[in-house]
Amino acid sequence: MALKYYFEFTDVKNILHRCEIYNDTFVGDSTEVQGSLSLTKASTKDTLEAIRGGGLQIDLEANSLLSFNDLYSENEREYSVKYYRDSTLMFYGWLSPEGLIESFVEDKWIISLDCTDGLGFLNNLSYVENATGLPFSGKQSALEIIVNCLKRTNLQQNIYSKINIYHENMLIADNVLEKTYFNANRFVKEDEGDTYMNCEEVLRSILEPFGACITQYIGSWYIYKPNELYTNSSLNMFAYDYTGSALSPTKIDVDFSQLLGSQINNFYPHHVNKNQQLTVDSSIGAYRINYKYGLVKSFFNNLNLESVTSPAPLLYIDEWTINDINNIEFPSDNLGFIFEMIPYASPTPSTTLVLTSDSFNFAQDNILRFNIAYEFYEQGTSAKTIANIYCKVILTDGVDTYYLDNDGNWNNSDTFISRQISNQLRNFVIQSDKMPINGSVSIEIYRPIRLNTQGTIAKAFISSCGFAPINEELEDVKGENHTFQIIDKPSTKIEKTKEVFNGDNPSDSFVGTIYEEDQTTPTEFWYRNELLLRFIPLLQIMGEERMKMYAKPLRVFSGDVFGYIDYLSVISIDGINNVLFMPIEYDYNAETNITKLKLKQILDYPLITSIENNIDYQLTFDYGNVVEPTIKG
Repeated sequence: MALKYYFEFTDVKNILHRCEIYNDTFVGDSTEVQGSLSLTKASTKDTLEAIRGGGLQIDLEANSLLSFNDLYSENEREYSVKYYRDSTLMFYGWLSPEGLIESFVEDKWIISLDCTDGLGFLNNLSYVENATGLPFSGKQSALEIIVNCLKRTNLQQNIYSKINIYHENMLIADNVLEKTYFNANRFVKEDEGDTYMNCEEVLRSILEPFGACITQYIGSWYIYKPNELYTNSSLNMFAYDYTGSALSPTKIDVDFSQLLGSQINNFYPHHVNKNQQLTVDSSIGAYRINYKYGLVKSFFNNLNLESVTSPAPLLYIDEWTINDINNIEFPSDNLGFIFEMIPYASPTPSTTLVLTSDSFNFAQDNILRFNIAYEFYEQGTSAKTIANIYCKVILTDGVDTYYLDNDGNWNNSDTFISRQISNQLRNFVIQSDKMPINGSVSIEIYRPIRLNTQGTIAKAFISSCGFAPINEELEDVKGENHTFQIIDKPSTKIEKTKEVFNGDNPSDSFVGTIYEEDQTTPTEFWYRNELLLRFIPLLQIMGEERMKMYAKPLRVFSGDVFGYIDYLSVISIDGINNVLFMPIEYDYNAETNITKLKLKQILDYPLITSIENNIDYQLTFDYGNVVEPTIKG
């Protein structure tokens, strides 16, 4: 980008501040102007608010010769802005044309323009590929999803993250965002005409179950957990560039601690303007998380059995493995499978395995609907040709194995599904009985067999094959309610029910299922990096951490501070012992060097303490009528 305008000034502490305005299409020399600025963050009442958007307000001195009307643009991402404090990049974002005015009666006037760090755009941008607008499909890591959302801001910034929650087969040396996978189809709203969720919804759906927040900090994106900062304000954070590629070094240490006090005690930064006060916010007595399942329409994305056969010798069929390349070929449009049938023999010869599908997870008592569409491939004297196709639908947990038969039963004995082929396309459908075990299901397709010598047909064609979930027993169930309540002396304050779109399930039947690194094993239990390991579902951790953060009335500090305070800080205030605060409202005026703050106390109970024993946790099913919990005590 080309630098178009800039201004500089020093504050009362003689620190240099510089603001730069860029535009891709500008050609020429940059112009120095007069201006001032304030760095702001969106206000919130919640220290666990996941998305912490920020902005920059700049005041420019305009006149009849320099009206800044050239900053007007219909595209909100045309003029980028950078703000440096003492040579450190503090803000990077986009200039909004709102606020542009031109005076017809004065020679000089001030215009005030707002800039945003881009997070505010995300609620208007669909979760699609930023460069092409195409939708995503298949499994994506949490990191990949976050990167895709942040790319929509069109700001190329590094990403730093630290989340101390791990699924049971993870090591604490790994980043959970890299090792945890989600189904991209989760981010399509089925009840709204298959429209895509916006990027803010998607970003929240990834961060909130981990109790994580994101904000722009010193020119990069930082992902952190306020709960974790309670016990240690210094984090060893994973480092990535804007594409999600690891930086070198791969981790950095960041200390977020900040001490605040009075000038008479020689503190800097210190209180100023005599407007400091402490208030109290009440604790939470009850809280509910509503997890929306979302039923998978089909386990197979490659519904048309599309293959890739060029350039030679490439041969690839997404979601299928070719076991016998010699007896399979593909039509000119590469849609479907063509099989050379086994010639007639008496007795009927054995068939051979040609294709194996990927496997998908199901839970005990789940039901599936299997379908396969088939016909003779060549038209000719076919009326007298008789042939069968053969396939297997196999359920296994690694110990016990079951096979689906033509009637939908699950058998312990090795069983084929078979069907006679005809000249017309036919779709054979089987609805299974309830599954006897938790396990994975896959399909095997075998070479068809001719059953007589008459007719001329030698090939069979399969145009679709797959299965979809049916949940008859829980057909009215929309999801789960995870309800938390303080047992002893609960507050009467009830937190608003939080809706989430992802959670732990033993089955691939739900698009909200979360997966381990292999992208096939559903997550079930998680733990925090603590001295005592405790394995529980992710949404239980999410609920317990919120209850811990609001386990007792919280102190709230407000007032002005002389000096710069980082928004992402864990603040101790001189004279208030054993209390840590984090900002929930923030405005730094660079010219006066005054930070207006509202701070809220943070809490956490990292080990197994009495707080867990004082939380009543209940898991119930959601039948479509979610209501707020009520206090029992």
